[in-house]
Parts: sequence; structure tokens; C-alpha cells
Amino acid sequence: MAEIRWNREGHRGTRDRLLRMLLREPQTVERIAEGLGITRNAVRSQLALLQREGTVEVRGEVKGSRRPAAVYGVRAGADLPSSKAYPAVLTHLVNVLADRDEPREFAAVMRDLGKSVARTAPRPEGGPRQRIEGAVDFLRSLGSLAELSEENGTVTISSDGCPLAQVVTSEPRTCKAMESLISQLTGLPVQERCDHRGHPSCRFEIRLPEDVAKARARRSSGRG
Repeated sequence: MAEIRWNREGHRGTRDRLLRMLLREPQTVERIAEGLGITRNAVRSQLALLQREGTVEVRGEVKGSRRPAAVYGVRAGADLPSSKAYPAVLTHLVNVLADRDEPREFAAVMRDLGKSVARTAPRPEGGPRQRIEGAVDFLRSLGSLAELSEENGTVTISSDGCPLAQVVTSEPRTCKAMESLISQLTGLPVQERCDHRGHPSCRFEIRLPEDVAKARARRSSGRG
């Protein structure tokens, strides 16, 4: 077991040192290998992973002895995997807003936040269910484990965990931002009924339009 743990730590250390090199200036595979004291194949493996994550990109190329060599750098605006500042800063920001604003003003800020995030998402098309499925796809892209269920004309988006758990534990009204986000993406009224106790879990209920719910009921009963 100890050997596995050390291998993992070594892998992580190499990754962090590689990123530090690229943050200082773009580098070729050869220069990275020399700087880290590892093989070129090991460097290529790390770079391939970082490219898939969207952290690193090819910035250009330089002349080599046989063929041009790609130059790699950290992508502008990329989130560094080692950064743990986001949850802490967001939690304190939300707490500051909650302490400063009246409850109605804070709720309005959370709704505006949800609308702002929605503008960055692909706009789901189709009928109500298709739009709800598109909204869930976007939530999953943000790290949610959201699942869909439907009963008596009400669709529920739920998850056993919460991608904003640290923030929601500190300020449960943050869920109103997600309620607004889902409403914007689906074009339907959304009711937030999340569990904020202990380890927060998500639950958002969407009442389908009456004609849509009735059509589903007819199909289920074999009458349509």
C-alpha cells in the first residue's frame, strides 16, 4: 500500500512542477523533460492529460533538428487543478452578501446570478422534457450528479450530492441561484426543495404544463 501511495504523490508532484514550468514560460517537450529529469514520453503523457482537461494548449512551434517542435503553455483563463481558492472565496463572498443585503435583495442577487450563469449555457431546444434534459446535461457539466424522475406531471431534478456543498452549508439560500438557472434554461417554473442539512443534496421540482402532462398520461394508459 505504501508503494502505491508514494507513486501517486510522485505523479502529482511531477504534474505540479510541470505546470509551474509552463506558467513561467511556454516550453517544448525536450526542455520540460530536461527541467524535470524525466523521459520525453512521460512528459507527453502528462501533457496529453492536461490538454484533455483544458489546462494546457499548444502555443506554437520552434525549429528542431529533424522537424518543428511544439511549444506548450497554460491556456489563458484555465483553472489550475491544484487551486482550492474558489470554494473558500465563493463561500465568503456569499456570506458577505447575505450579511450586507436585506433578504429580498439577497434573493434577487441569487436569481440574477442564476440568470447570468444560464447565459453561458447552450440554450436547450424542443419541448419541455427536452429542455429539462438539456438543463440537466449542463448541470452535469458543472459537476452535478443530477438525475431525473417524473411523477404525476412533476419532473424532479435530484442529486445525492451538491456541487456547491461548501457554499450551501454556509448559506442555504444559495440554492436559489440554481433554481433560477434551471428556470432560465427550461423556460418553466422551478421550485427548490433541497436538503441543506449535513451533506447537502439537490432537489428541484418542475411542474409540467397541463397539456404535456395529460399527453404523457394518455400514452402511458395506452389511450393515445
